[in-house]
Amino acid sequence: MIVDGGDVNAIAQAIALKKTPGAGTYGDTLVKVIDRYGLPKDIRFSRPREVNVAVEITLTAFTGYTTLTGDKIRSAVAAYINQQLIGDNLYLTRLYLPANLPGDEEGQTYDITAIKIGRSAQAVKEENLLVAFNEALSGTTEHLTLVVTT
Repeated sequence: MIVDGGDVNAIAQAIALKKTPGAGTYGDTLVKVIDRYGLPKDIRFSRPREVNVAVEITLTAFTGYTTLTGDKIRSAVAAYINQQLIGDNLYLTRLYLPANLPGDEEGQTYDITAIKIGRSAQAVKEENLLVAFNEALSGTTEHLTLVVTT
């Protein structure tokens, strides 16, 4: 079981109350709880492993493009990445929507020519980013690079 957030003791208590007798638990976090009979039980679960996503967006700037536009692009893409669930792959083409700033006039001031993603800035590629069942994607504006041409 992969659990994101919450107090470890409260999580272990909730698992202990809901699990069936004789069924064990699995994970890298171990919490000892006392069951309703006063006996200690080991409850295990795991936390997601954070995957920092590096993004490189190459774009051609038109009249009206400013550094504030670039900041909006970075923020929108980072927010999209952070909305993904634990174990969700990051599909490259889906980043075009937030990167184009839909509904914002500043989205008309540039044209995206390429997007690359990866687990580090040195490993970005024009392909999907596959994650394991226990990994959670993390997007920050610091890991998002814009390559702007005119």
